[in-house]
Amino acid sequence: MNFPPDRFEKYFILNSDLLSIKKFHNQLINCDTIIYEVIRVKDFAPIFINEHLERLNYSAQQMGFSDILKLPIRESIQQLLEANPVSQKNIRLACCMDNASSKLNILIYFIPSKYPTAEEKSNGVWVETLHAERLNPTVKFENKLLRTLANKIISTQGCYEVLLVNHKGLITEGSRSNVFFITDKELITSPDSIVLGGITRQKVIEICRNLKLNLSFRCLSADEINTVKGCFLTGTSPGVLPVRQIGAQRVEISSDIIRRISNSYEEMVGQSIAQWHQTLKH
Repeated sequence: MNFPPDRFEKYFILNSDLLSIKKFHNQLINCDTIIYEVIRVKDFAPIFINEHLERLNYSAQQMGFSDILKLPIRESIQQLLEANPVSQKNIRLACCMDNASSKLNILIYFIPSKYPTAEEKSNGVWVETLHAERLNPTVKFENKLLRTLANKIISTQGCYEVLLVNHKGLITEGSRSNVFFITDKELITSPDSIVLGGITRQKVIEICRNLKLNLSFRCLSADEINTVKGCFLTGTSPGVLPVRQIGAQRVEISSDIIRRISNSYEEMVGQSIAQWHQTLKH
């Protein structure tokens, strides 16, 4: 599945050049291999940009896209935001490789974005499960088959997200998010080595340590869902979002732990916005 730009914006970046969105064509993103980052813009600032670029560099090194490391991507993002002064929306940074020509294109563009509603934040969301797992999960590259399967479930059933269950019956992550479970004794999230470690997830792990919460890095079995006392998703768009139901299993959402983590995360977002604007002044 490709992600076309949002036509409400006037410009996009192609290989460090600012171009009119009228010059964007689908062939630019219809390539064999794509590694990418989705960065949330809030109050005209790209949230956690340094962390996103660090992960992009890691993915580039793992996939052999060494040319990416030479490009002024941060400057290109700044240029795009100055040309398109958008208060809140996601931008997609896509590195597209065509195997036949070995041509690499770097695109940065706004995409249609959806954030949780006030009701979803307050009452939690419903998620389903999908028996699937990522290949090379620590690298953020486009997995079209997995995204298609997940989107079909989300579209036909009306749930917010799907949680991936691997061949061992263990819940690893969401199709486009990470997941944390709360039990009587601990918080649980999957080991770093088997998931795509989202930037929001990294921040939440840091928060858990600051709050001295008992965090265990293991996978919850799908058979253990009925034992959890709370659950929340983390991701670029959802932030920290409580889950009220997993499949047919209802989950408690009145968790003080989730509220404390969510409040701390929003403070981090505010700090990231302030740092970006402070940097622009120098």
